Amino acid sequence: MNTQSSLFRTVTNEEIASIFSHALQESHIERATLLDGGMFNTTYRVVYGDQKREAVLRLGPVNRERLMGFERNLMQAEKYVCDVCLKIGIPTSHILACDTSKSVIDRDFMIVEYIPSVVMVNAALSEEKRNALCFDLGAYLAKLHGVTGDSFGFVSRILKGNRFLSWSEALLFEVVDITDHLAHMNGLPAAEIEAIRSLFLDARPLLDEIKTPHLLHTDLWAGNVLLDQNDLSIKAIIDGDRAVFGDPDFEFSSPWMEDVQMQRGYGFLIPQAGEENRKQRMKLYRMFYLLLEAYVGIGEYNNLNLYRERTQQLREMLKTI
Repeated sequence: MNTQSSLFRTVTNEEIASIFSHALQESHIERATLLDGGMFNTTYRVVYGDQKREAVLRLGPVNRERLMGFERNLMQAEKYVCDVCLKIGIPTSHILACDTSKSVIDRDFMIVEYIPSVVMVNAALSEEKRNALCFDLGAYLAKLHGVTGDSFGFVSRILKGNRFLSWSEALLFEVVDITDHLAHMNGLPAAEIEAIRSLFLDARPLLDEIKTPHLLHTDLWAGNVLLDQNDLSIKAIIDGDRAVFGDPDFEFSSPWMEDVQMQRGYGFLIPQAGEENRKQRMKLYRMFYLLLEAYVGIGEYNNLNLYRERTQQLREMLKTI
C-alpha cells in the first residue's frame, strides 16, 4: 500500500459502516478491503447490505493543509466530469454518493459502483492490443475536449466560483500557489521561484491566444483506465478530478501523453515548423507539470526521488526556455 503518503490514512470498519448508513442507508458491511492505487485518496472495495452489493469507497486526504489550492474540491470535480462523460458517451464510474460536508467523518468521501475489471496498467497486453486501446483512449479524449466552457481553470476551482476569464490568469494563479507551497517546504530557492513566475507572467500575451476553454482530463494514463476482464475492452475512464478548462495542448504536454497511438486516435499533431507559439506554450505547460509534481513529491507523497527528479528537470528547462 502507498502508506508513505502524508495524505493516506486508513479508517475502521465502524467508520465505513457509518458512511454507508448515512449515504446509502446501508449499515451492514460484509467486507471492506483496502485497495492499492493512488496516494491522494484512501480507497476501499466494500461489500455491503443484505444483497451483498459491491462498491468502491474513496476517502479524501488527511493533513489537508498540505494540499494545493485546486486539490481542495477534487471530489466535486470528479462528480462533474463523470456526469459530463456519461452524457457524451464516455464510459466512466457510476457515482452512488458524494459528500464533502465532513459531517459523518472529517474527510470528503465518494462511493461508486464497483466495476469488475482489470486496471490497464496491470493488464497483460500484447503490443497490438495496447496500441488499439491507446487509439481508443485518444478518441474518447477528443470527445471530452469537444466540451467547452465559459471560463478557464481547474474544474475544482470553477465549481467553487473561482473563475478566470483568460487562460494566462488561470495558469499564473496556479503557478503562484504551487510555488508558494514549494517555498513553504524549502523546495525551491527564491531566485528560481521568481524566474519561473516571471516566465509565466511574461508569456501572458502568448497564453491568451487561447480563447476557448476546452474540458481536459489531465490525468489520463493506464492507471486510470479500467478494462473488461474478458475481452480487455475499455470499461471506464476514471479519476477526472484534476480536470481543467483550457488549451488542449496543455493535456498533451503532460509526460503521460507522449503515446503515439493515443495521439493518432485523438488526431493530435505535434507543433510543426512555423508554429513557434504553440511550441513555446507547450514548453511552459511541461514546466507547469514538473512544478506540480515537484511539490507533490516533497509536500504530499514523501517521494523525494520524484521531487529531486522534477526539480532537476525544472532547472534544465530554465536554462533553455
